[in-house]
Amino acid sequence: MIPHFTIEGEIGAGGVTPADLAAFLTGNPGNVTLQINSLGGSATDGAAMMASVEAHGSVTVHVRGVAASAATLIMVAAAEVVIHAVAMVMIHEPYAFADGTADAHRSAADALDKMTNTYAAAYARHTGHPVARIAEWMKAETWMTAAEAVELRFADRVEDGGAALACAAFDYRKFRHAPDQLVQMATEKGWVTNSPAVKEKEKTVAA
Repeated sequence: MIPHFTIEGEIGAGGVTPADLAAFLTGNPGNVTLQINSLGGSATDGAAMMASVEAHGSVTVHVRGVAASAATLIMVAAAEVVIHAVAMVMIHEPYAFADGTADAHRSAADALDKMTNTYAAAYARHTGHPVARIAEWMKAETWMTAAEAVELRFADRVEDGGAALACAAFDYRKFRHAPDQLVQMATEKGWVTNSPAVKEKEKTVAA
């Protein structure tokens, strides 16, 4: 049986960490599968996990439900990405909170610009698109169906059969352009919070 690892829910503190994934990959140097159903979390943790998947080289990712934000860094690093027919993918620019003086905010903005450029280059490396095009998609907060993810080379193929997973529980109103069906689902399932304010989108820097 091929060793299997699941990333469900938040990436980073309170969820799956780079150490968790690294331990699994180190202990299983052959072919492995990785299932993702995550809205993301810490961008830097996602980047560290991306590096582990790239270094391993024999990871097949199965996207079930949703792969968004930092989770997509891990996803595109796989040798093969298989996405369920009803799953979705989303990429966007990283977020961060900054306190203090105007200089502190300018410094935070500069750091975010560098992170955006770095992650856009990583997506470009794995998909073959120009970095500038990826950066535009990130700025727009781009959601993709399974077919679109394959067409845009974020995934290799749509999975034949297999049970669908419910998308990860989250208040999807916190994203700027979440599909209407996800916003409706969040409302129906009681996942919404008191405020859909943009500043509440992520607890930490997120890609």
